[in-house]
Amino acid sequence: MENNKRKITLYDIVAVGLLAAFVFIATFFFKIKIPTPGGSTMVKLGNGICLLAGTLLGGWRGGLAAGIGCALFDLTDPEYAPTAYVTFLRYFIMAGLCGLISHWGGANGRRTIRNLVAAIAGALTYSTLYIGGKIMGMMLAGSAFVPAVAGCAASIASSLINAVVGVIVAMLLTPALQKALQSTSFARHLAHSSQKN
Repeated sequence: MENNKRKITLYDIVAVGLLAAFVFIATFFFKIKIPTPGGSTMVKLGNGICLLAGTLLGGWRGGLAAGIGCALFDLTDPEYAPTAYVTFLRYFIMAGLCGLISHWGGANGRRTIRNLVAAIAGALTYSTLYIGGKIMGMMLAGSAFVPAVAGCAASIASSLINAVVGVIVAMLLTPALQKALQSTSFARHLAHSSQKN
């Protein structure tokens, strides 16, 4: 009888760890922090690397890389550290959805139009979760809906900028990195691992 249990390989761990490090670096060093009434927000390059992780690694690996990298960044900042687990979930969903769409049906992140749709879907899903969470947080603190939306104007603007920049970054980097990755034996091991899973 065939064993249908998922097996996480060393190649999976290395790929997730490497992309998580890239996400962390892109978020830590390439950001502009903006103070707002609802807490600080950022315009950052990290979202693009999260989407890139999804297109390169697929759903669960890309999601883990994005979630871990962004959560680690949050843990370095006392303002964000208490909600690092929320950050992990939002970015896991963002990159996981992007990876799921871009790898669906054996596409393996090699179809440009599908990658674009995947990146847009991931970015918009993240923005919706982020903005919705900010507005809900202000409403739970006693604000009415319209003032909460107005109070989140900077967060809404930064989230939409991050979404656009993220999609552009992912679409520019994916073809070159996909080609470089495919020329290695590492890619064959990841593909073999995906087929087993």
